[in-house]
Amino acid sequence: MSKKILMLHGLAQTGSYFHSKTKNFRTAMEGMGYELCYPTAPNRYPSADIPSSLLDSVATEPNSNEVVAWIENDEVNHTYFLPETTTTFLHDYIVENGPFDGIVGFSQGAGVAGYIVTDINTLLNLTADEQPPLKFFMSFSGFRFVPEIYQKQYDDHPISIPSLHVKGELDTVTEPWKIEALYNSCVEDKRTLLVHGGGHFVPNARGFVKKVTEWLEANTN
Repeated sequence: MSKKILMLHGLAQTGSYFHSKTKNFRTAMEGMGYELCYPTAPNRYPSADIPSSLLDSVATEPNSNEVVAWIENDEVNHTYFLPETTTTFLHDYIVENGPFDGIVGFSQGAGVAGYIVTDINTLLNLTADEQPPLKFFMSFSGFRFVPEIYQKQYDDHPISIPSLHVKGELDTVTEPWKIEALYNSCVEDKRTLLVHGGGHFVPNARGFVKKVTEWLEANTN
């Protein structure tokens, strides 16, 4: 049975779009014996609700007035939350397509992944048979949820599996403090920070991908 990685895309992207944007990364992972699974978030929101600062990072479909997201904005209270539609979807997806060895996320997908890996079985209502302990987590431009209702979960359940946190020096979408907040939510001797010279994307250059595969080999053997 092949080893599997759950790939969670960014805001307004889709699984197929994320698949196309991670070609070298995917090829390297497949070379290590992994199968990568790219679900598409179940929520659709009007594109007008997306902040203009994020427009460069989204991938809306032609002639579509909707965008795809894992998180729901609360416009009244100027915050956001993880809707039940997302947790139910991820539960069902893992039961049908898993179990998974690791989770890789980009931007909003990395934020969601970082939250659920604090205690994936409880948060997604999965048995140990449906999803055994994860072996790793990779976050590209990921962040720790800011709303107060989520803080106790991070504080009581620090991420204890090996985690890789990647940030771009020119990333203007996910600010450094947000990435560092998720990094600091992890057990100290299990976390690694990598920096690349680009912006808000998953680095696809072979040299950088090699650093990622070397980290994975060192932390999963």
